[in-house]
Amino acid sequence: MKNPPAARFELTIQQGATAKASGAERPSFAVDPEVPKSIDLSARPVVEALQRSAGAETLGTNSAWATAFNWDEWFPTAIFTVSQKFGTARYLDLWNCDHFDDATDMQKNLSEDRAWFSDNGYDSWGSPESNDGVINCHFRAPTDGRYVCDVRLLSHQGPAEVECLIDGNSFGPLPLDGSLLQPHPCELTTGNHDFQIRQTFGAFFFVSLFVWRVGDL
Repeated sequence: MKNPPAARFELTIQQGATAKASGAERPSFAVDPEVPKSIDLSARPVVEALQRSAGAETLGTNSAWATAFNWDEWFPTAIFTVSQKFGTARYLDLWNCDHFDDATDMQKNLSEDRAWFSDNGYDSWGSPESNDGVINCHFRAPTDGRYVCDVRLLSHQGPAEVECLIDGNSFGPLPLDGSLLQPHPCELTTGNHDFQIRQTFGAFFFVSLFVWRVGDL
């Protein structure tokens, strides 16, 4: 049996790895650089979530992140949803997501623009109950600088826990119980990067990932 979720998420600033190659070995799909008006690009709720996070004081005392709590200095860079990508978003990979017919099936989930990762309770229907779902968001940072990766998830039938990483560097365990919006600050170089969400405990839905550039463009 896996460990129960951690008590809370502790904010840290992670460094991205040296920018990756362009990914020319994979086919390139057109991504709309313009975000439609139907998507809310208000940074204010994300900044407020950042301020509420344990460890937020590390940003307040870091001169490089002096504008982190000023939402007028936040600029959307890449947006990933299950059905669409915008800005510099390049690839969305979903590994080991699940389909349970007539309940959390893929047609229903796609109509709600989310993906489900199951947990225990379905072994009698043949589920391996493996808890090994992964979401990988591959995007381009247009400039060197400070970025915030804003994860939006929804737990299902109880608490859950995931681990988020930027270029393989972990932000630590992230518990959720209900709807979650959690910013992850990082410093990136110009080029391609991967933000990954790994399932560790419980069932959840992936809703979206927003990548914001913080500070002067």
